[in-house]
Amino acid sequence: MHPEQASELIWNEAQAGRWFPQALHGQLTLPDALRAQLGVRDRKAAAGARQAGWKVGLTSERVRKRYGIDARPFGHIMEPDVYESGASIATSAFRNASIEPELCFTMGRRLAGPGITPDQARAAVAAVSAGFELNQNRAGGVKDFPLSVADNLSQWGIVVGDTLAPVPAGLELAALRVELRRDGAVAASAGGGAETIDDHFLSLSLLANVLGEYGQALEPGQRVITGSFAKEDVAAGESWEARFSGIGTVSVRFT
Repeated sequence: MHPEQASELIWNEAQAGRWFPQALHGQLTLPDALRAQLGVRDRKAAAGARQAGWKVGLTSERVRKRYGIDARPFGHIMEPDVYESGASIATSAFRNASIEPELCFTMGRRLAGPGITPDQARAAVAAVSAGFELNQNRAGGVKDFPLSVADNLSQWGIVVGDTLAPVPAGLELAALRVELRRDGAVAASAGGGAETIDDHFLSLSLLANVLGEYGQALEPGQRVITGSFAKEDVAAGESWEARFSGIGTVSVRFT
C-alpha cells in the first residue's frame, strides 16, 4: 500500500479509536512506515496540533537484537501531549498505558542531516531535562514492527521535569543513574552506560541524519527523547517519580 493511503487509513481508524488496521498487516516496509507516520503527523497538524519534538527508537543494542533491525526509527511528539512535571493525567482514554524514564533534550539550533556527528549534536543542544515518555500499547498483540512505526511507536506523550541549561561540559550522561519510584517505592533503577542505552548524542546525530532522508530536521525549541532506562505499566491512582543523578527529578500522577 502507498504510504499516503496508509496514512489516511491509520488516521481515519484512529478517529474511531481503532488501531493497527488489518489491511496494513505485513504491508509496509520500514521506509514506507516512516513516510506513513509523517503523513499522520501532517494530519494532526492540519487539525490544529503543533509539533513539539521527536523520539528516537531502538536506542539500545538489546532492543535492536530483539527486533533484528539495525535502525533508529523516529516518532513525533505533538504539543497537546507535553506535560510539566507534577501533572495529573487521566488514564480513562488510554488502555495499556506505560511509563519510561528518559532524558529530554531541547534543541538550541537547527540540526539537519546528512553527515551530523555526535559532537555537532551536543553543540546544538540547549538543555537536558529529567523526563518521562508516556506510551500506550495499541498493538493488541499484533507483531508488525513497521506498522508499529507507522503508529508512532506507541507514543502518547512526555512529561518534562528538572532541567539543566546549558548542558554542563563535564556532564557524563553514561555515568548517571536513574531511580524510578511508584507511590514512593522503588520500581526500577538503571545506569546510563552502554549496557542500558546508547550514547545520547550519538542517538541525536543518527536521528538528525534519518530525518534528513525524509526532508525533516531537528528545529530550535523542539524536544527530543532518546530512549528508555526502564519501562513499567501504570494504573489510575498511581504517582510516579524518576530521579536522574546530576540532573534532577520528574513526577506525574495518574487519575
